[in-house]
Amino acid sequence: MKRLLALILAIFLWVNIVPPALAENTTLVPCNKSPAFVERVKNAPDSYYTTKPFKAYSENLLCGDDGLPHLPLDRLSLAFDVITPIAMFLYIAGWIGWTGRSYLIAIRKQGAAEEKELFIDVPLFVGCMLMAFAWPAAVFKEFVTGELVAKDEEIPISVR
Repeated sequence: MKRLLALILAIFLWVNIVPPALAENTTLVPCNKSPAFVERVKNAPDSYYTTKPFKAYSENLLCGDDGLPHLPLDRLSLAFDVITPIAMFLYIAGWIGWTGRSYLIAIRKQGAAEEKELFIDVPLFVGCMLMAFAWPAAVFKEFVTGELVAKDEEIPISVR
């Protein structure tokens, strides 16, 4: 009975799934054709810091009803403009995390870990920072060798 109900539910969901909507750009226009953007350009003070960006926006970007430039990701060339800072953020965040992880592992192996957490061993920390620049390769190596995660028997369990 449970299998029949599961089969009926699966068929019902399969038949009634709504097709995904395409996120097509229908409201954005080139900035030089947007009346609100043209009005902003006319009202902006004439200086290097406003003229140059407005000229670049009008040639390259799309504007909405508000006259402000938007960056839709429906073109692959614009997606690169968003992917680059995301990748930089993830690399830097991983580098910071891997530096701290490798420092904690190193001081645990040396002994007196509690003391070196309070009073940082600067030469050791700088060495960990320099080694962490290659953290993606180190993560892959430790994942393949099985060193990245601790085994279940190594994890202490609190007795309550």
